[in-house]
Amino acid sequence: MKKIFIGFIVLICILGGAVGAMKWMEVGPFANPHAEAEKPKRPEKGDAKFIEMTPLLVNVFGNGKVLGNFQFELKLEVWNDDHYAEVRKMTPILKDAFFKDLHTFIPRMLKEQDQLNLAILQQRLQQRADIVLGKHIVQSVLIQSVVDTPQK
Repeated sequence: MKKIFIGFIVLICILGGAVGAMKWMEVGPFANPHAEAEKPKRPEKGDAKFIEMTPLLVNVFGNGKVLGNFQFELKLEVWNDDHYAEVRKMTPILKDAFFKDLHTFIPRMLKEQDQLNLAILQQRLQQRADIVLGKHIVQSVLIQSVVDTPQK
């Protein structure tokens, strides 16, 4: 009787883990039926719109002094006319969010690496745009140029 009880408890644990994994991965009965409808369709060639942002200047501080200045020129890719108007209106708020994030993130990146990794910065800015405006509003944050001015 004791072995049957232990076997039953083990079976319940395995089933609970399987159900939890299915729910976490959204598979089977836990799948999101609207997952495909949420993603916007990729526009035809030439339909994407780009919003050019004013240059973003980030000062990097360390050891109580300015270590350098980074100037970023960014463009935002938008696929929808309604989203285009919304993003144009929210550009100052988005620029402020980018500045706050990069102001803390760049010094941490430079501690680990000698130079900026633009791919990581682009992903980070995309995440920040998704948080501020919502997912799939800005399709891509394009880093046009980065100017590094080290302090003497």
